[in-house]
Amino acid sequence: MCLLFPAGPLESAGKATHNGAMEQNSAVEHETTLEHALDIARRNAKEAKRLFDDAVAKRDAGEIDDARVRQLEDLMIIANEDLVRVTREQ
Repeated sequence: MCLLFPAGPLESAGKATHNGAMEQNSAVEHETTLEHALDIARRNAKEAKRLFDDAVAKRDAGEIDDARVRQLEDLMIIANEDLVRVTREQ
């Protein structure tokens, strides 16, 4: 069974070498790199939470297995840790 990730890649908040996919054309102007990193970290945490909540509902409906839910839970934990790190750096 092939599981597709339903959203695009999450961005690295302040460390472009993590995934190489930093925003090319941001609609929001940031005064500092740290403000930009905080904005990305917040969006990533919000998206990871949405994906996790959706996965729990799909698991309860029998559409996906526990392993996929755990993967998305791990992603959410990492995104939240990144948000805490970037917030501290502000």
